[in-house]
Amino acid sequence: MCLKKLISILCFAIATLAIHTVFCGSIPEDLMHEDGAQIFFAEILSYSKENSTVTVCPVKKVKGDVKIGTQKHYDRASTVGEFLIKQGNVYLFTYFDENNPTEIFEVTSYDTSTLKIKNIAGDMWERFEKYLNDGEYEKAEQDRINKINAKFTEVGDEITLSSLTETNDEECYKVEINILGNSKVYEIDKNKFYKISDAIRLVDIDNVLVTNPENGLVVRCYEGKDLHEITLWDNCKVAGSRVSMHSAPIGDYIIKAEDFDKLISLLPEDAYPKLPPIKNLYANFMYWFIYNSKTAYNISILALIGCIVVAVRLLNKYKRKSK
Repeated sequence: MCLKKLISILCFAIATLAIHTVFCGSIPEDLMHEDGAQIFFAEILSYSKENSTVTVCPVKKVKGDVKIGTQKHYDRASTVGEFLIKQGNVYLFTYFDENNPTEIFEVTSYDTSTLKIKNIAGDMWERFEKYLNDGEYEKAEQDRINKINAKFTEVGDEITLSSLTETNDEECYKVEINILGNSKVYEIDKNKFYKISDAIRLVDIDNVLVTNPENGLVVRCYEGKDLHEITLWDNCKVAGSRVSMHSAPIGDYIIKAEDFDKLISLLPEDAYPKLPPIKNLYANFMYWFIYNSKTAYNISILALIGCIVVAVRLLNKYKRKSK
């Protein structure tokens, strides 16, 4: 009986170790596929090897919900490979949650496409380095952002203007506005743009053809090596980067005329004469109609009934005169 118990315990221990080994060996892939995983560069503010704790300030995000310029403290912090942590230096970090270790890497560069990780050995970390060089984690981050945006749109058929740009104020280094039909490009205040665009809500209008595509604005947001564009037309229809793929532009969303005006206010005064007039009446009516479709339907029914009543009365009046 004791032998059976011992065998059972050994089997359980072996199975547990096997599961743990599989988990550890899949860290590079888990970092890619788990939405909560984070990869980032951060400056060391303080580090205690004895207590396995570190306080950092993130300076560049690779993947995950990382706030640049904030102070973050992590327990269970450990270096991958033998090297001395120096306060003030920037290192590469990976993080899953408080139940898993926060791992610190010494790298040759902060450019993920070319960096090499120092002091590592084994296939697992070599895969991690290759995924970084190939841009796989940036792609996974974009997929994560797209899922968040899609979920937000599904819930309320809305999206913020900043979400449509697929960028944020921490990663974007320049924002420009180009008036359609005008070759001049105006660089605008990045911080003011994101403050305004975070509050602007766009309503889904399900791919409506733009009838006057030469009038409007193109907003360009530069993030790393990428350029993200959104187009806003004078009838307050809006589309993301995919608009350039269509021979006939399609509006995915509509923006309130007053919110369009907020974007225009970011332009210098010399740009104003070149701006097409916004069709405020159309845009505001469409925005109201989308949010009040039931009311609009009832008004339409009442108007139709009223027209029928008037038509019947006119017809009866005409018949009486004919007699």
